[in-house]
Amino acid sequence: MTKNMVVLASSGGSVLDEALKVDACRQHIALVVCDRECGAEWVARRHGVAVEVMPCCTGREFSDALYDYFLGKPEIDLFLSSYSRLLSGKFLQKYRGRIVNFHPAVLPACPGLDGFGDTLKAGCKFIGATVHFVDEGMDTGRPILQAARPHDPGLSDEENRQRVFMQMCRMFVQIVTWFAAGRVDQQGSVLGARYRLSEFSPNLDSVHAIEFAQAFCPEDKE
Repeated sequence: MTKNMVVLASSGGSVLDEALKVDACRQHIALVVCDRECGAEWVARRHGVAVEVMPCCTGREFSDALYDYFLGKPEIDLFLSSYSRLLSGKFLQKYRGRIVNFHPAVLPACPGLDGFGDTLKAGCKFIGATVHFVDEGMDTGRPILQAARPHDPGLSDEENRQRVFMQMCRMFVQIVTWFAAGRVDQQGSVLGARYRLSEFSPNLDSVHAIEFAQAFCPEDKE
């Protein structure tokens, strides 16, 4: 059954662009909402996804605008956020447990706006990404899916950043698949998940996410 999912964005939309190339992911995303003109807006339009731009200067203002916009509209199953400010107020209260954020670091280490950059500055031996529920704090919500791989000092920062980017693309597809199947509970546990030694915990198990991984990173096998 198709789910009614909404993407919240204030970025270039590069992860969204890759994810929308996957039909099994695309069919669940009904709308992209941005707080400004940004790359994610143009990515959505290019893929034929509806877009709503709500010019807002603060996270609270955007949260209030979102609450008012969705009031009285069909129920939203999931908000997928790459929004750069904190969500709060009545919007967060109403949709708690239905908002997830994608962060380019292995939380709880390196929260905030530059998770990847802070990971490098700290000299961490692993780089990675986290998908977590959104709460009132800065990247403090319960994790659902995490990825980690060794930081390779023989690669440039941009090459290592690209590896995290590809993790996040795969995670986006997997998260959409899990929520569409009703497999994620309010504690962030995934029904029927596996925890074998892997770059991802829980392991990827969507054929679409795995095929995506093999197409772009054939050296990485789940």
